[in-house]
Amino acid sequence: MTIEEYINRIEGFLSLKSSEQIPYLGYYLTNYQDKESFTAKSIEDCFISLQLPPYSNISAYLSKEKKSKHMIAHRNGGYRLTKSVEADISSRIGEVKVNEPSDNYFPLELLDGTRSYLIKTARQAILCYDYQLYDACLVMTRRLVETLIIEVFERYDIKDRIKDAKGNYFFCSDLIDSLMAEKSLWTIGRNSIKALPDIKAKGDLSAHNRRFNATKSDVDSIKSGLRIVVEELVHLINYEQWNKENKKVVI
Repeated sequence: MTIEEYINRIEGFLSLKSSEQIPYLGYYLTNYQDKESFTAKSIEDCFISLQLPPYSNISAYLSKEKKSKHMIAHRNGGYRLTKSVEADISSRIGEVKVNEPSDNYFPLELLDGTRSYLIKTARQAILCYDYQLYDACLVMTRRLVETLIIEVFERYDIKDRIKDAKGNYFFCSDLIDSLMAEKSLWTIGRNSIKALPDIKAKGDLSAHNRRFNATKSDVDSIKSGLRIVVEELVHLINYEQWNKENKKVVI
């Protein structure tokens, strides 16, 4: 979300005093730009980007707000809004707050140290389970497994083995068959071999069968196998070593 799109969600933002705009800009930096904290300089840059006259002494304002306990100093420098101020701004701009994913489907920590897009996919699958959105849960689960299988082949630099003549990756069924057919570079465990076809079948039903609506029992039937599959594929990929070999940064 651009900063222009963000301030358009704040009723009467342009009529606020420049000092009253600062907390909103700090919120944008830490919640929409993934910054650990904000500084006087980064707040000033926001004003400039919006072509608005900045507050006369942002540093003094931030210091004052820290003393008033509306902001806290971040351990790595800069400031963050307190939880109560963040909650107030979130409410004012109409954000929908989502709970953190539970471990009721599978532990999100299985994806620690992998890739941000994998963690986001896993997070969505788990939250769909938590919120009883079972068809969506199965579709996201299939997507997670497909992505992990592709990354196994990329990890071993044999991704061409899972592409068609046009260079497109295979669909889920062929990805699973290719994964299990490989014997020289890895061996897939018996529990994963048993679980993978069922994960794929359930995901297909939720994605493509208009008369099928998944229930909790449908999803629960793949839970234990899914956990084993995810952990085994992450182990095969070995992201820590892969990053070192390719000098990649986990993003």
